[in-house]
Amino acid sequence: MMNIKKLFSSVQTFFRETLWQIDIAGVSKPKGYLITCLRFAYKIQDDFRTGVFTLPASSLAYITLLSFVPLIALSFALAKAFGVHNMLAPMLLNFLAPIGPKSREITTVIVSYVDKINVSVLGAVGLVVLVYTVVNTIQQIEQAFNRLWQIHKPRGLLQKFRDYLSVLLVAPLLMVAAIGLTTSVMSNTVVQALHHIEPFGTIILYLSKFLPYLLMIITFTMIYYLLPNTKVSIRSALTGGVVAGLLWETISWAFAKFLVSTAHYSAIYSGFAMVLIFMLWLYFNWIVMLIGVKIAYHHQFPATLRVKNDTEIFTERFQYKLAVAAMYCIGLHHYKGLERWTLNSLVRHFGLPVFPVLRVLEALEDSKIVFLIKDDMTYIPMRDIERITVPEVFSAVEKNLHEAAAFSSLASGSPAVNALLLKLDEVVKNSLEGETVKSLVLASLETADREQMSEK
Repeated sequence: MMNIKKLFSSVQTFFRETLWQIDIAGVSKPKGYLITCLRFAYKIQDDFRTGVFTLPASSLAYITLLSFVPLIALSFALAKAFGVHNMLAPMLLNFLAPIGPKSREITTVIVSYVDKINVSVLGAVGLVVLVYTVVNTIQQIEQAFNRLWQIHKPRGLLQKFRDYLSVLLVAPLLMVAAIGLTTSVMSNTVVQALHHIEPFGTIILYLSKFLPYLLMIITFTMIYYLLPNTKVSIRSALTGGVVAGLLWETISWAFAKFLVSTAHYSAIYSGFAMVLIFMLWLYFNWIVMLIGVKIAYHHQFPATLRVKNDTEIFTERFQYKLAVAAMYCIGLHHYKGLERWTLNSLVRHFGLPVFPVLRVLEALEDSKIVFLIKDDMTYIPMRDIERITVPEVFSAVEKNLHEAAAFSSLASGSPAVNALLLKLDEVVKNSLEGETVKSLVLASLETADREQMSEK
């Protein structure tokens, strides 16, 4: 018993402390990949434990249940313009298939409601309400995505209608096109003939089993790429899409098995069982969707996998370090006449989310330390880097962090404490006296020159 407790304690210590102290740069590629996967796994389970996935999934399941018919109705109306609306019902049936025998009944009910909604006779007010319901639903989804991406800037009104309706139109058409292509290829005469010839028959069999996974991966990837209010790398969206697609198919299988083993729910809940099962299925779908979002986020910003808690990126100490690092990069390129930095290039360089980098750059810009060239959105030093001191960079960040904080104007209540804090500030200033952005740049160049000489 003691050995089991000791083993459990060791495992806990490894995941909570040791795992985050390992420097991936100093290990082999296979070991580094394993460490990264373990950090991924820890962060995902920690998000589950703290309600990062479960709380928004519950909210989104409820919102989706209320707006499911308007969403499908508008999607059908847009699909009619392309003459592919008849294929959306099979797609809906395929989505609800894990629910079991009830899937056909739910599909029939939804399609019957949708058929009764004639967009052409709704009138201006009815159409506005329909579009508003759909846009508001997708806005709730985008906000959930943005929270996971650490994005605090919402889309503009016109941008919302343009992007949301694009997603609403493109997603069903992509699914319909993929399903139609799959059906036509699988029913092709040549393909049918190859079914009876080995090894082609076995290959086609495995391909037909793989295609549902591929369709879901494409769908998730497109959603992860388009919906967050930031530029998402297609590789990161694809990574999230692959994980979510595989997880969705796995949960579909598990959900179907669960319903078969719990058929007595219909006896307990009677007619309400169909609604309950549908809500559960929506809830699990949203959990899968949000997990994929977080996977894409960590893939695009690998620096988040170097810290145990994402909130560490937003601490004061980290902001100070980031400000000095950003100022060093801008100063170095200006000094050497290299290509100027943009917000996106700095984000890629640091491997961080957009918000903390933008926050630091805005603080430096407000304090007249850097200047944003509007023509190409690049940053340059506002004045000679020899005249920009490190304490000045710290002051810019400090002003940005505390200018709106309630406690910034409160006294400690003790003259001795206030005097001590002032003394601490003086010690920091004195220790950094003479440190400028130029001294940082020159020290870095001298170190690089020494390293080159030692290699020769």
